[in-house]
Amino acid sequence: MSDRRDPAEARLRELLCAWRREVDEVPVPSLVDPVHAAAVVIEAMKAKKARDGGRVHPPPDGARTRPPGDAREEAV
Repeated sequence: MSDRRDPAEARLRELLCAWRREVDEVPVPSLVDPVHAAAVVIEAMKAKKARDGGRVHPPPDGARTRPPGDAREEAV
């Protein structure tokens, strides 16, 4: 099996590899400071906990907390 590559494809591959090497040489600054991000998340969780503290959330749609026909009515 002989290797018959198109010269244009070989040139394109060379150019793309050269471009990739150039891109890899440039350092990319961190977009997010991990320490600051962690502090923000912790504060948000504390605020949510304080806001929701002691609140009982309603059951999701369709959830039943008692069986059909409330048993307390029958006990009277």
